[in-house]
Amino acid sequence: MSPTHYLLDSDAAKAVCQYGLIEDLATALGVALSDFSILSQLRFQLHVGDRARALKKLGSEMAIDQVGLLVSQASEVVVLVDSANYALLEGTPDIDGGELALFAALCEDSTAGLITGDKRSLVALCKVGSTIQDSFCWAQILCLEEALALLVDHFGWSYVSERVRARLDVNSAISTIFGRSAPADQQAISEGLQSYLRDVQSRTAGKYQSPYLARMSS
Repeated sequence: MSPTHYLLDSDAAKAVCQYGLIEDLATALGVALSDFSILSQLRFQLHVGDRARALKKLGSEMAIDQVGLLVSQASEVVVLVDSANYALLEGTPDIDGGELALFAALCEDSTAGLITGDKRSLVALCKVGSTIQDSFCWAQILCLEEALALLVDHFGWSYVSERVRARLDVNSAISTIFGRSAPADQQAISEGLQSYLRDVQSRTAGKYQSPYLARMSS
């Protein structure tokens, strides 16, 4: 069953907004912006309400508007810090406070999905004990590159490439996939995404489930 709503970590939310793709991401996932949930600290990290400071952080007026739209419509992630899942995750190295809250919320809601830009936390998550592993399904989790692959499938590679290449400063790995000095073609983008997602699978001991890789191999 597909998730009915999605938790966004701050890295993924920021990057998607910088690319100008937040509304497109909702469309590709089949949800509304109101079906996204964000961490409460995102508005402070990105200086929502202070355009001068936000511009320094986000790099464009368009990104500021995208973040403002997301923050105005998304809900905030709520997790009980005394929940059993939170307590079990808290002792795991390499999972920071934000991801900790998101993983705990995911464990408590089987209808939620998670989009994350934090690969280190995914690697750490694959090492937690069976009690946590039984509390969620890896199919609920999409990394940022998976979300971009979904956008490519939905809107076409040239559409996504144009937006990514307008902001080569946002994410070096993604910029390399789409081409730095010149636009990469469709095959090169697909191969780059597949290579990156295979690496994520490998680093998570095969637990990360990539819909894009599954489609490419079918």
